[in-house]
Amino acid sequence: MSLRVAVAAAVLLGMPAITRAQTDAYPSKPIRVLVPSPPGGSNDGVARIISAGLNQSLGRPIVIDNRAGGGVIASELVARARADGYTLLFAFAAFTITPFLHIKPPYDVLKDFAPISEVADQPLFLIVHPSVQANTIKELIALSKSSPGGLLAGFTQPGSSTHLAAEIFKLKTDTTKSITSVSYKGGSAAQIALLSGEVQISFLTATAMLPQIKTGKIKVIATSASKRVRYLPDVPTFEEAGVTGVEASPWQGLLAPAGTPRAIINQLHGEIVKLLKRPETVERLASLGGDPVGSSPAEFRAKLERELNAFAKVIPALGLQRQ
Repeated sequence: MSLRVAVAAAVLLGMPAITRAQTDAYPSKPIRVLVPSPPGGSNDGVARIISAGLNQSLGRPIVIDNRAGGGVIASELVARARADGYTLLFAFAAFTITPFLHIKPPYDVLKDFAPISEVADQPLFLIVHPSVQANTIKELIALSKSSPGGLLAGFTQPGSSTHLAAEIFKLKTDTTKSITSVSYKGGSAAQIALLSGEVQISFLTATAMLPQIKTGKIKVIATSASKRVRYLPDVPTFEEAGVTGVEASPWQGLLAPAGTPRAIINQLHGEIVKLLKRPETVERLASLGGDPVGSSPAEFRAKLERELNAFAKVIPALGLQRQ
């Protein structure tokens, strides 16, 4: 009996050391990062910038695994993965929107994930076709109400940040009857619709629109950013233009399965913060219309909680249906 007790005690005493050794060795193999969108979009672009940086700093391959499907497929895979730091989720703004549009999400945003850091955000811009005779929000509101049939606003798929921004803007400006929302399958389709004049208004990131903006092919009236962005300093914020509450801006962030060791979370967060301070990273994110964030795990969790609380009220008020 004494021998059994001694052996058991030795095993228990050795467990913390073994756990520390495993954590200290992290990472010892490739890390899989699931991206809930197809290749080629802005979210995928930011994911690849961050993954390339982590690959360099951690010395291990970072494997991007694109899983389109409204965010549900990728999120569920990560929520059910082993909490060892080798399966991560590169989430974006739909992460806190989907729970209110999906009939029964197979995961809980707060309980099933360990936030690591919000990596970047990409403010939305209220963009209009050059044929639209309005250069301010006030003029746009007046034009929508005076035009026969009103105006058309394009957005990228129901429940997206661009959709929410459009609907919130209409509510805040009393233009729900004079501006009609039109859904497109992805940002590229919405951009083409705006450039061709198929719709007169759109809420988009500046990702692929900067050349057209700078050449005057489209006009920018306002941004959802909290302050004016450095690459379009003449564009006022919605708040400056007199419209408050239009804050549904796209963001990207990294999360791990709940229960991932704190040492691994802190290590990944530290590497991300260092990466986001590099001038070349800032420049590459800016080329996609993004600004570096690098929030702490606690700050990122607080952001998710704020958005969940806000969308729990906003989405039902917009009349969006669960699917």
